[in-house]
Amino acid sequence: MAVGGGRVPVSQTDAGVAAGGRIARLPDALVDQIAAGEVVERPASVVKELVENAVDAGARRIRVEVRGGGARLIAVGDDGCGMTPGDARLALERHATSKLRSMEGLAGIRSFGFRGEALPAIASVSRLRLRTRVRGGAEGFELRVEAGRVQSAQAAGGPEGTRIEVADLFFAVPARRKFLKTESTEWGHVSDWLARAALALPALHFDVHRENRPALRWPACGESLDRIAAVLGEREAAALLHTERTAGGMRLSAFVSRPDAHRATASGIHLFVNSRPVRDRLLRHALLQVMRDLLPRGRFPTALLFLEVPEGAVDVNVHPAKWEVRFADPQAVHRLVTATLRDAMGGRGWLGEGATASAGQGATATPGQGAAGSVAPGQGAGAAGAGLRGGVAGQGAGGWTGAVRDAPDSPGGPGDWTFAGVDGGEAAFVRAFTATQGHAEGAIATAESAIGESATARPLRFGTLHLLGQFLATYLLAEDARGLLLIDQHAAHERVLYEQLRSHWLAGKTPRQALLVPLVVELAPAALEALIAARETALRLGFEVETFGASAVALRAVPELLAERDPEGLLRELAEEIRAAGDAGAALQAGSRIAAGADHLFATLACHAARRAGEKLAPEEQRALLCALDEIPWAPTCPHGRPVAVPISRSEIERRFAR
Repeated sequence: MAVGGGRVPVSQTDAGVAAGGRIARLPDALVDQIAAGEVVERPASVVKELVENAVDAGARRIRVEVRGGGARLIAVGDDGCGMTPGDARLALERHATSKLRSMEGLAGIRSFGFRGEALPAIASVSRLRLRTRVRGGAEGFELRVEAGRVQSAQAAGGPEGTRIEVADLFFAVPARRKFLKTESTEWGHVSDWLARAALALPALHFDVHRENRPALRWPACGESLDRIAAVLGEREAAALLHTERTAGGMRLSAFVSRPDAHRATASGIHLFVNSRPVRDRLLRHALLQVMRDLLPRGRFPTALLFLEVPEGAVDVNVHPAKWEVRFADPQAVHRLVTATLRDAMGGRGWLGEGATASAGQGATATPGQGAAGSVAPGQGAGAAGAGLRGGVAGQGAGGWTGAVRDAPDSPGGPGDWTFAGVDGGEAAFVRAFTATQGHAEGAIATAESAIGESATARPLRFGTLHLLGQFLATYLLAEDARGLLLIDQHAAHERVLYEQLRSHWLAGKTPRQALLVPLVVELAPAALEALIAARETALRLGFEVETFGASAVALRAVPELLAERDPEGLLRELAEEIRAAGDAGAALQAGSRIAAGADHLFATLACHAARRAGEKLAPEEQRALLCALDEIPWAPTCPHGRPVAVPISRSEIERRFAR
């Protein structure tokens, strides 16, 4: 017979043992701990289950207390209906619930918690105290449970509602406890879920305390946008567009950021089905399918999708922690999301003619996308970098040191960005234009001879080109004997800043410029914790920050390279990237090559700080940008893959004029 997935020979002895009871019923305590493995992944899971029970109890105010990231203590109190002593005892029995009575009820669940597994599972791996009092009751009731065993049950005083305290999580299962992360990381998961719950339920008042101090407070409000502003910040909310639509008994209310406001990660996407926070690939795919036509490659929107569907059209009983749902008609849901968002964006003129056709190519920018992927220039370009900030262009004093590639002619190795190649009949001309003083003379001569130029011609230097001027406040036009060169000012500036930030990092010194007055910046809890934990990394990058209250930091200095740009936006991008990278100290280590996490960070800062499409540059700034390109290791694209320069050969121009 098969036991535990292995094949075991069957003998008369084995058969007798099996008949005598080889398979036994597991003890209830062990069953609860197995259930805890499905329901209780980490402290945030406990907070989720307890808050959902409070919501189902009709609470109007919920108070959450967290200590030690939730491992030492989680306490959730509410002003809901409360429980009688008998109900309190039953609540700690497996599969006991007030929210489900029959098989038919599974098809129409509107409550959050309903399986009756959460409380006994949590109690089996912690020390739990439940204190409750029904509305109008003369006295309350208290239960104390340790590792699934009731220690005491007695009358107790207390306010109407229920308070549940969970202490020493996983103390009875040391193997699970050792997998918990740092207190800051666990608090980040707790605060992230609480933020999602607050966004889903704006009519509830949330008070959140951490280590006995107020951490988050979201008063009840009548409008979703007011709660969004309270949770995500006024600046984030101001960039959101609201649209809604009803079709087939479903209703979608969506808040999506404008195309010119985007993020480096998908952490700003929040999905809700019947007021339940979910992680749903169908909704996410529909959202990104529309927004990819509008955003730069590798950028994501801030989006909140609130979908209401009939009870029988969605199954919420497909995941132990109820994170996933299954739709009866997924195609209808996908069409609703896609049509709603397309109409909203198209009606405001962001989906112009040809925008859809160019989606996914990465080289076509729609209005508002010019800022994608740049970093500001620095000391490596010397006075050329200063010229971009209004000074006089000149030759760099210190040269370009520190940004060393293992192979200058092969920039696509591990740890570097994979740059887009250039195809077509003008490839030889492109090679000639992109050759720099760091390339082999033989390669340069080959490229130049391929287009009929003398093999003795020197390699191209952008700074020596005849600058014709600026076109559409977006492109620089330059010429030499080989033809015309169009340079994307944003992509070029981004490339320069990226290389300079990288060079400073490798050299272990990033010049900083102090702000005259410290700038106080409020951040989301998870981003704040990540930034504070990586404060030394931020300082090495040139950002000097310190904590300022429970939800903000004071920014005292920024990298000198980025001094002229928006310091608050740069700090937010930095915090978001560090949060997405996880272990920032490991991801941003210095070496002969920089880890991919650092590359993404430098590219994000560069994108945010670079000159944008539509910005008019003074003649000296235009020249400074060309000179700065000569001071860095050459690559044909910006860090996000958009071309820096596009050549039009002399032969092509003459062909078009029939010469």
